[in-house]
Amino acid sequence: MKFLTTLLCIGLPVALVNNVSQAAERPNIILILIDGLGRDCISCYGAQQATSNIDRLANDGVRYETVWSMPACVPSRVTLLTGQYPFRHGWTEHHEVTKQGGLGLDWEKFTTVAKTLSDGGYLTAIGGHWQINDLGKQPNALQRHGVLQRHGFQESCVWDQSGEEEIRTGASTVGAQLLVNGQREKTDQGAERINSFLIDFTRRNRNQPFFIYYTMLLDGAPHGKATPNGKKLPSDQKNQHKSSVKRVDQLVQNLIDAVDTNGLREKTVIVLAGKNPSASNNRRGQAPEPPSNDSMPADEKMSDQRVHVPMIVRAVGISDGERVSHDLIDFSDIYPTCLELADLQAPDGVVLDGRSFVPSLRGSEDPYQKRNWIYSQLGKTRMLRDWQHVIDTHGSFHDLQKDPLQQKNVGPLDKIAPGRRQRLQMILDRFPEDAPHPR
Repeated sequence: MKFLTTLLCIGLPVALVNNVSQAAERPNIILILIDGLGRDCISCYGAQQATSNIDRLANDGVRYETVWSMPACVPSRVTLLTGQYPFRHGWTEHHEVTKQGGLGLDWEKFTTVAKTLSDGGYLTAIGGHWQINDLGKQPNALQRHGVLQRHGFQESCVWDQSGEEEIRTGASTVGAQLLVNGQREKTDQGAERINSFLIDFTRRNRNQPFFIYYTMLLDGAPHGKATPNGKKLPSDQKNQHKSSVKRVDQLVQNLIDAVDTNGLREKTVIVLAGKNPSASNNRRGQAPEPPSNDSMPADEKMSDQRVHVPMIVRAVGISDGERVSHDLIDFSDIYPTCLELADLQAPDGVVLDGRSFVPSLRGSEDPYQKRNWIYSQLGKTRMLRDWQHVIDTHGSFHDLQKDPLQQKNVGPLDKIAPGRRQRLQMILDRFPEDAPHPR
């Protein structure tokens, strides 16, 4: 779609690099995606609970203040992996094929960032939660691993969701069954097993650029039920949440330590992001339910608070030292950013809705070239914001500086609002119709 290129001023590199002799010049990329890790969970974003290890990552990198995901898990994952908005890839709602059926993410139709990096000479691995194909129903290990290989992951250690019901009943202290390169493996320390798998991957592949997609879960079964020493978490929700945050903070540091002790600190870009704001937000009064709007379907209510997530990037040599950025970023931008870091371009026929934020990492982006809006979607509800205002397809329009919780629409006497509203509405109106949902 040419209009997206025009609106975003996308400028991706033009040379596709397949020459492994240039591998040393390209950085390793580690993408850590944590489900349920909201800004209210991280101390450098103002949380009371200390997250000293994640904070150290921020001390050496860029802490982004305005990043949007999608309101639901699967649309967020697919947007990140494909670089496309839900209206283009079709996953407009949360749909887990392991529970609700369907074909899952089609590798013949969608080329993930892992696939493009793998084809461009990177070694690739995934650890954690896949969620968008039913791996467990594949008849054997070769075919289970084959699904992830077709999506670009040469090695894998992921949760086997076919055993999730047993785990949710409390039969295990943590996700008890993994798929390690397709082979089923039982363990009572699943999160630690995944962590050690990825650490081993970095050690074995220190001499060639690699890409790791590390997708973790903060709260709840099946992935967050044990502390690092194997003891069960406290039963009350607040203490369980704190224990989960502490545990995730340590697992993140384990991987960072492996990178640094193997001499890869200056060769590795680490991106850490929360996939959705934490479920604790509502419990702790920091993010109320989306604003009341009678025209918005109950299951599609959206707000900035519902998609506003933390993101920290450590890119030694690209962005040195602690910095806070208010540049606008959404999950569609991660794919093109990885491509620019790897000196690759998108394959022929692949449309990317995002744009690289490498210039933002460098701190050298022309102010007139900065991205000036970001997007999110749930069902038929579409939402867009700039640095100050947010608009959606049901008529809501709010000033986030004056009304961050979106309790009242901008009034008719606001002198700035009419022009802003018209511009944002024009962008919304130019987006295409939703692609069919790939059930």
